[in-house]
Amino acid sequence: MNQKRLISIFLIFLAVASVAVADSDSRKERSLINSSAGADWPLWSGPAGNLTSLGHGLPKGGDIDLEPAWSRPLGSAYSGILVVGGRLVTTFSDGRSDLLVALDASSGQEQWRYRISAAHAGINAADDGPLSTPAIEGGVIYGLGASGELFAVSLADGQERWRHDLLADFGAVKPGFGFATAPTVVGDVVVVATGGENGRAISAFDRATGDLRWSHGDESVQYQSPLAFELGGEVSVVALTDRSLLGLSPETGEVLFRHPHTEGGGQGFTATQPVPVGEGGILLTGARESVLFEVSKSAEGYEVQEAWRSRALRSGYATPAPFEGFLYGYSGAFLTCVDAATGESVWKSRPPGDGFLVLVDGYLMILNRAGEIVVVEATPEAFREVSRVKALERGYFTRPSFAGGRVYARNLKDIVAFGVKDRVTVSSAGSEPTSADWDLRGEFGAFVSQLAVAEKKAEMIERFMADHPSLPIFEGNLVHFVYRGEVEDLAISGNFIRDGSQHPMHRVKGTDFYFRSYELPESSVFTYRYAVFDEPRLDPGNPRTVGQDRRERSLLATPGWRAPSHLREPTGPRGHLEELQWKSEALGNEREVQVYLPPGYGQGEDRYPLLIVNRGDQALEFGELDKSLDNLIGEKVAPMIVAFVPVGNPRELGGVLTADYTRAQVDELIPLLDRTYRTDPRRESRAVLGQDRYGSASFAAIFLALLHPEAVSRAAAQSYEHGQFEEELLAAASGEKHDLKLIFHWSSYDRQVPFWDWDARREAQAVVAALEKNGYRPKVLESTDGPGWGLWQSRLDEILEALFPLR
Repeated sequence: MNQKRLISIFLIFLAVASVAVADSDSRKERSLINSSAGADWPLWSGPAGNLTSLGHGLPKGGDIDLEPAWSRPLGSAYSGILVVGGRLVTTFSDGRSDLLVALDASSGQEQWRYRISAAHAGINAADDGPLSTPAIEGGVIYGLGASGELFAVSLADGQERWRHDLLADFGAVKPGFGFATAPTVVGDVVVVATGGENGRAISAFDRATGDLRWSHGDESVQYQSPLAFELGGEVSVVALTDRSLLGLSPETGEVLFRHPHTEGGGQGFTATQPVPVGEGGILLTGARESVLFEVSKSAEGYEVQEAWRSRALRSGYATPAPFEGFLYGYSGAFLTCVDAATGESVWKSRPPGDGFLVLVDGYLMILNRAGEIVVVEATPEAFREVSRVKALERGYFTRPSFAGGRVYARNLKDIVAFGVKDRVTVSSAGSEPTSADWDLRGEFGAFVSQLAVAEKKAEMIERFMADHPSLPIFEGNLVHFVYRGEVEDLAISGNFIRDGSQHPMHRVKGTDFYFRSYELPESSVFTYRYAVFDEPRLDPGNPRTVGQDRRERSLLATPGWRAPSHLREPTGPRGHLEELQWKSEALGNEREVQVYLPPGYGQGEDRYPLLIVNRGDQALEFGELDKSLDNLIGEKVAPMIVAFVPVGNPRELGGVLTADYTRAQVDELIPLLDRTYRTDPRRESRAVLGQDRYGSASFAAIFLALLHPEAVSRAAAQSYEHGQFEEELLAAASGEKHDLKLIFHWSSYDRQVPFWDWDARREAQAVVAALEKNGYRPKVLESTDGPGWGLWQSRLDEILEALFPLR
């Protein structure tokens, strides 16, 4: 995924229409379930602070459905949804202002709105709007704007009680993407992470007046939120800094305990929220692992011990919920049940898809990325889906809320409410998969249709496999992937799946026969592999692979594809590689650049054109670019010196250091190469090249040429994508025109992520259009190979010939 959208994913640590009811013809529905009047959702984390709400009277045994109650438009925000006393509260941006809004929870009708600030523009291409979720207590809403506006307003009418600017008034430190910490109410104070120096990491304010009551801590705080925990029979404030887990007295701010997040230099928890688990348990979840701390109190004070650390729960955004001795959350994109006592996985499931959950009366209410609300039984026995409805066009990074018998969910555009209904099942649900479900085509489809109803399935499969010893199976432009084995889960991923997702494999019931079919262009090459949950597997029926270790994938070449001739083993004169140390003062790092010197370099005094290759270590290891140079120099392209530059810092390519990196190439690297080798110093003899499925290396090549035309005159980008620099790049493309030769090469299968409305090919086309409008004539190559080194190698001869042709 591109970097600008990774930023948006990172933000979820923070805060967190027509709908059809499935199988309606086979179920008799009864009236809406009446929830207890006091069942509210006053915090981002629910009434108990652990995303769990009990006592609503929902029937057991999976007999519930969801019915649409209302929906309405709503602007952009990461804020969660609060419901207290029949009034719904959340935040949004209308493009001019960030607003707190109150809606009638039964109808969605707006009751009042309060202006927080001018509209917060998402930093580094994150989405606009407020980040934090407010808290409600005693008829008052306590909220925090993205720029540090701490406020208290009346729940009844939105009238302001008090307001502070945390930056100006209290020396708070604004995190890079804005304030996202959620305030929490403990007794008569409101506690919020302020992140300031001089003892102001965590601060408490008087609920009635807004006066500062206490502050504590010098450690930095980013996107963590404090919560009230009952520990040792007393209510304490549990807060996180970037390094420590803290227990604080709500009355005075006195430190009750302090414990580091990690041991042995492990991953810290800079963007997570503490979850209470059982008696004295505090759970932290991060992108790589989870850890459970146990806090006990004795006469000597509080003691903190690590109970377990586990990778069974690891998610960058979805906070788990505890229930009856188990934890329900996400391990990557898989819904997972974990034993709370040990941290060991009990089960995990690919359905219902990546999402965000709360737990209500033994049911998980999940909003997945597809915009579906999925109800799942919270049981350690197995994954059991109860019901599923399409609620929103797509989900987003806000978990649902539950109050008054209704589920509430939102994204950047809309907010919806669904009532929970009792259901009586009058006919058994589920059936054998049908041909329509599997989209069966061709002779292979006919075979699967017969297999699904055959009595002797095993014998039929054995005969079929004997007739097809080589996998996958080609049938015209259809490619049939087949896998045999007893596994709990199986999916396929490949660079022919534009959104980068994994597609579950179909299984013929009663067999170990998995399959999935795709229509792919002839004379093209792709890579793929299978996955059992998050364990990658090569295709055991296909011996052709590319890459190594976790990068290794099975190779798929459709009929008619031939390996490019310039990738053959060279038979003529060969160049050689030398190592050159580049110590960059501007970037503060050092790296080993491999420099290709063409055949005959040491036999004369000629000067040579210079080509710089971003992410050059991969271009050598996976792209074998030196082999292509040996085959093409003297045949199609001019002799040249090529500098293969590895990444010194990931943010140099498509990140916040890109401008610094390109400037360092101009001011440091090119002069170093000029001093060391016989390069041609003219700008007409300098070029830069980048290849990258995520577009960062290729973007940096075009970025350098447009921003520093005095240094290079030509650049080539394969699988281009401009990430967070869209405005800067398009402005440069539309600005002063220079004498540049620019080459773009992309695939019709380059990455596309509908969830983010992101399309790498579309971005490349937009840049080409801007360049053409300004009078440039970029060379465009499009291929049908899957993005990767198979694609990029295939057209290297044309690209190198366009950069430095043989004269």
